[in-house]
Amino acid sequence: MKKVILVALLVCFTFSVFLIGNTSKSGGIVESANEDPWEQVENLNYLFWTADEKIENDVKKLQLDLSLTGKQMEKLKELGLQEGYLFSEGRRCKDDAAKDDAVTFNQRVDETFANIDKEVRVLLGEKYNDFCKWIKTWWENEKMYRLNWLAEKEKKSKEEIGITSTDDRELVYATQYNGYTNLEIALPDKYVKFANLGWWDDIPDSIEPYYSNPPYTANVYYETTNKSVLNVLVREVGPYNEDDNYWDSATASNPRRMFTDLALGEPEAEAAKLRGYNDGKDQFGRVVNQPAGVDLTEEVAAQLRLAPQQNDWVWVRYSDLP
Repeated sequence: MKKVILVALLVCFTFSVFLIGNTSKSGGIVESANEDPWEQVENLNYLFWTADEKIENDVKKLQLDLSLTGKQMEKLKELGLQEGYLFSEGRRCKDDAAKDDAVTFNQRVDETFANIDKEVRVLLGEKYNDFCKWIKTWWENEKMYRLNWLAEKEKKSKEEIGITSTDDRELVYATQYNGYTNLEIALPDKYVKFANLGWWDDIPDSIEPYYSNPPYTANVYYETTNKSVLNVLVREVGPYNEDDNYWDSATASNPRRMFTDLALGEPEAEAAKLRGYNDGKDQFGRVVNQPAGVDLTEEVAAQLRLAPQQNDWVWVRYSDLP
C-alpha cells in the first residue's frame, strides 16, 4: 500500500514539474524555451517578404530541400504576411495611448508565434521537424551573411562617393506602414516628427534648438530598381524605437540620445535582430522581430517598385535631418 501511495505521489510530482516547465504566459502548454524550434523570431515574414535576391533564392532552396508543394509554399508566405500585419502596428510608436507596452507586445509575439507554429505543424506534417531545422540553420547563416554584406556595401559606397560631410547616407532595412498621408516615412526619432507637426510643447527646451528648422525630410534610394523618392517628409516615429537618432554620432551637435555604443548609422533594431544587441529588444523591452531602420508608406514603396507589404534594404540620405 505504501509503495502504491509513493508511486502515485511521484507521478503527481513529475506531472506538476512538467506543467511548470511547459506552460506559456497565456496558460497553454508549450515546448520549453530551450526547445523552441524557431527561436521566437519572425522568420516567415523576413524570409517570404524580403525582396532580396539572395533571400529569394533561399526560398527556392527551402522548397527544393524539403520537396514542398506550391500550395504549401503559398500558405507559408500567407502566414508570413500574417506575422507582418500583427507585429507592424505594435512595433511603431504612433502615440503613447496606442503603443503596446513591453509585456503586452511580447505576449502578443508569443501568442502569434504559437498560433502560426500550430498551423505550420498541420501544414507540413511529417516534414515539420525538418522545416524547423532548416529554418534555424538558414537564420544563423543569414545573420552572418547579412552583417558581412552590409559592411561590404557600406565600404563600397564610401569608396565610390568619397567621405564628406554631405555623404550621410546609410543602408537600412525598410518595412511598410499605413501613414497619415500617402507620401511619408517613419524614423525612430520622435522629435523629428514633433517638429514637423509643430508639437513644440512635446519637445524639451534643452533639445528644441536642434529641431528648430522643420520641415525635415529624407531621400530614399532603392539600388535594385534604381528608383528614388526625394524629400520625403518624416511624419511618423518608428520602427520600434523613438529615441534612436542613429544618423547622429554620440559627439554630434545633436548627439545620439540612446545606444551610443553602436556604430554611426546602425539602427538599434538592426543590431538587436542581427546581433542580439540589448537582448534582442528595443528601448521599451519589446522583442525586435525585424531589423528595420525606416518605415515607408505604401506609396513611397510603390515608387521604389516594391510590392505592397514587401520589405528590403534601401539607402536613406539623412543630410536634411537634425
